[in-house]
Amino acid sequence: MKNPWISRLLGVALTTLAIAAGPAKAADKPVELTFSAWIPHTHILVSNFMMPWAKEVEKATEGRVKINFLTKPVTNPVGHLDAVRNGVVDLAFISYSYYPGRFDLMKFAVLPFSGNTAESTSVAAWRTYDKYLQGANEHRGIKLLGIYGHGPGGVYTTEKEVKTIEDFDGLKLRIGGGIQADLAKALNVNAVVKPAPESYELLSTGVVDGVLFPPESIASFRLDTVVKHATVFPGGLYADVHGIIMNQGAFDRLSEGDRKILLSLSGEHIARMGGKAWGDADVAAMKTLKEHSVAIHQASPELIAAVKERTAQFEQAWLEAAKAKGIDGPAALADFRANLKELESGS
Repeated sequence: MKNPWISRLLGVALTTLAIAAGPAKAADKPVELTFSAWIPHTHILVSNFMMPWAKEVEKATEGRVKINFLTKPVTNPVGHLDAVRNGVVDLAFISYSYYPGRFDLMKFAVLPFSGNTAESTSVAAWRTYDKYLQGANEHRGIKLLGIYGHGPGGVYTTEKEVKTIEDFDGLKLRIGGGIQADLAKALNVNAVVKPAPESYELLSTGVVDGVLFPPESIASFRLDTVVKHATVFPGGLYADVHGIIMNQGAFDRLSEGDRKILLSLSGEHIARMGGKAWGDADVAAMKTLKEHSVAIHQASPELIAAVKERTAQFEQAWLEAAKAKGIDGPAALADFRANLKELESGS
């Protein structure tokens, strides 16, 4: 016969052990974060940068932080800013060009003729942002982990080659907004503002005559099969920068130690990693363009001079915007360009 007192004591002991084990078990459970990408997972930015970066975070935190990429984006490209801010998703990337008037100070890194490689532009941009622009609080409501940019942007057309400044007149170009919108207006372009993934349909159906893109995007969005001409500029006709953003509440859920680890893998680390992935893809894309007999034209000195004349206003407008927000604009631009020069020289 069982002794009731022994049974009761055994029950109490087991309950106590279960309670003691419960918090330890919960503590071992990783913090799982969701990442929404509005481009295919096969795109080099996701496959060669974002996913490897997420694995680095998981490894560095010994599995305590796990980043899961959603199979489908939670919203359209523009909607990802609000999706992260409102906690619909924990992490995403945004293109600053999609938010006119919202991130105007970020235009310092995308002015015409700025940078010759994606990696140099990305690292120089982060250093300048980190030193001069954080106080402007343009990323209020979200946690910015890092920024990165693409290589020199050019104009790619289906039929008409752009040789002179007059060739831009009335040319129907798909643009993404931001500095591209400013550029389109200055060059007298007929702009069609659409997200990048829609470019193939726009070109193949004749809705637009061309696009403003870096080489990588021409290959990634399969545009090398529909464009016939590329006009490229030293330092780029323009650039674009993206931000890796995180919901503030999701960041706060991490332990203090894991927040430090995440930040150590952010900032300039993200800039180098994202910039290199985009830059390597630019090199590969130029080879693909040549294989598909896309004619690549170097902008003439006359065309470069004409574009510089029409776009000189962009820098002045940025300096005025920076001054209005208490930013030392001349120092920030000088620092950005000095970093670009140093990075591009390999020193």
